[in-house]
Amino acid sequence: MTSRADLPRVLLAGVRLTMGTAGLLAPGLVIRRLDIDPAAQPGMRYLLRMFGIRTVLIGADLLAGNGRRREHAERVAPVVHGSDTVSAFLAWRRGDLPGRAGGMATAISAVNLALSLGNLAAQRRRPVTSRLRRAGRSSRRLVGSR
Repeated sequence: MTSRADLPRVLLAGVRLTMGTAGLLAPGLVIRRLDIDPAAQPGMRYLLRMFGIRTVLIGADLLAGNGRRREHAERVAPVVHGSDTVSAFLAWRRGDLPGRAGGMATAISAVNLALSLGNLAAQRRRPVTSRLRRAGRSSRRLVGSR
């Protein structure tokens, strides 16, 4: 069962899985949503598929039952989404992405960044024993008891 503290992580995973799958399976649709003509920029299909698989894998890691995989994905998420937000904003400001599409890409990335930061904050508020259990470690091993 998903706790309230897990909600940002699960929502972020959902966004990543949705966007990554769209990039993999329907890159033309994503390109058109960015107000780019796929015929004029056919190389965009390659980039969306290349980043799509990475996005899907990170989303899956956020839902992983293995604590170490999930924790790693949680720790790197703010860096990934912060970079995405800055990149989208710069592309928008430079005119590389048209007005509405650039604003939408920046907003989506910023929401992902907020979710990733919210998730880290929620994890830090969780009791240590709960975090250890999620990570698949025993609190007894940490204090040296058998």
